[in-house]
Amino acid sequence: MTTHKFETQHYYGEILEDQYRGWFEHQRYGDEYGGGLWFEGKNLIDYDGVIELPKEVIEALRKLGFFVAEEFE
Repeated sequence: MTTHKFETQHYYGEILEDQYRGWFEHQRYGDEYGGGLWFEGKNLIDYDGVIELPKEVIEALRKLGFFVAEEFE
């Protein structure tokens, strides 16, 4: 199983690439400011949990080689 972990100033998370899903949480507030991530291959297709996907999470996903469309910004 291919797992990618990331950590930013305010968030951390994990992507289970073989299962096309992942998650993220806020460093201080936990899953209250976190959510789930869903992928098709390397493309982010959906998320839940927060109203707006945090910019730090978008940047971390892109650094890991995932495609995050502008619609998620």
